[in-house]
This record gives sequence, structure tokens and C-alpha cells, in this order.
Amino acid sequence: MNLGFDLISDLNITENDQFDWEGKPTSLYCLVAGNISNNVNVLNKTLLHLSKCYQGVFFIDGNLENPSVYEHIAVANRITESFSTIPNLIYLRNNVVVVDGVAILGINGWSNYKSYTDGDKFEIKARRYDDLVYLEQTTRKLQLHPDVRKIIILSNSVPSLDLYFGEIPDIDKDEIELDYVLDIDTEHKVTHWAFGSHKKIVDTVKDNINYLNNPKYETNPYYAKRITL
Repeated sequence: MNLGFDLISDLNITENDQFDWEGKPTSLYCLVAGNISNNVNVLNKTLLHLSKCYQGVFFIDGNLENPSVYEHIAVANRITESFSTIPNLIYLRNNVVVVDGVAILGINGWSNYKSYTDGDKFEIKARRYDDLVYLEQTTRKLQLHPDVRKIIILSNSVPSLDLYFGEIPDIDKDEIELDYVLDIDTEHKVTHWAFGSHKKIVDTVKDNINYLNNPKYETNPYYAKRITL
């Protein structure tokens, strides 16, 4: 039996926006690659609505949810607390979920944040380093996990500069690209890498891994992109 996931990201919802996902799901599960709203109440309301449309919703935060890099822990704690009463809504920060042999591993990535001071730059690099270490260590552990046949990585950040296809935005190009972690995927379990924070649609296969996104931004009407394993 094929296992399906709907992918959405970059909704950029404000208090005045109406978000209705009724009738749009194509799968039992939904992957949300961040940038939903910078308003915690709007974020909660949106994800609660999605949780009623799917059997499972798997979310990772993005830069929109973290207006200040210095408050990322407080933001993560608020998200964790608000999600605690919704059993089928999973915050993927430091949390791996396995569904029918497919592990879903999520990170923010912190590669699409602009730094205005040296302090900002240092803090962003520290957060990015933490995510890279987590991604590397967890991918390594999953290689020999008997219940994991495949891995989907979900990141808010674009995993490789190659995926901009020459149109590289104004970001720190000296950072280590996230997809270096695939060197650790010795069992070739990573089959898909879904991401956000890129306004152009990407759906491409590189080194036998399907990289894809589904940004909303100004797209209207907007629908899910289905990932089938």
C-alpha cells in the first residue's frame, strides 16, 4: 500500500486572513514546512484546523515563527505547550515520528535569516549548528533502526544552493549546506527532502533523492503537493 503525505508551507497568514482547508487533503498525513504565521494565536488556530483535516500533521517552525533568533527557545516552548492538547499534531523539533516504516525528521535549518549585527550572525550560526548536529546524529541512528525503511527530511530551510538553480538569494553563502548529512545515509533510507522558504516550485531528483517544496506565498488558489512513498 502506498503511503501519502500532503506538503504545504509558507502560508504567511495574518489575523485578517481566512484559511479554510476543507476538501483539499489528498492524504491522511500533512507535512508543514514552516512560515505559517508570526502570530502564535493564528499559528495555533491554523494548525488546529489542519489537525481536523488529517490523521496526522507534522510541523517544523520557520523564520516567520521566530521573529527574534534570541527567543527561539521561548517560541519552541510555547509551540510545544499549545500543541500538547492536540494528539495528532506533532512538533518535529527534536522529535522523530515513524509512520508505517517511514521516519519523519524535521529541522528549521536557520539558513534564511538575515543578520544585522555580528551578534545576530553568531546567534544564527549557533542555532544552525545545533540543527545540523541533531540532523546528523539522528540520521546516523536511523540507519540501523529495524522499524525504519525510509526517511523523509522536512526543513524550513532550502537544503542545497543547487536548488536555487543559479538564482541564489541574499543569504550567507559560506554556511555548510544541510544536505551534507546525506553522506551519513549509508543505508540510502532518505528518499525525500521537503522544504520551505523558497518562492519558486522545486520538484527534482538529485542523487536518487526527491527534493520538493510547495510554497504558497501569493499563490491563489493554493493546493497541497502529494508525496507518495
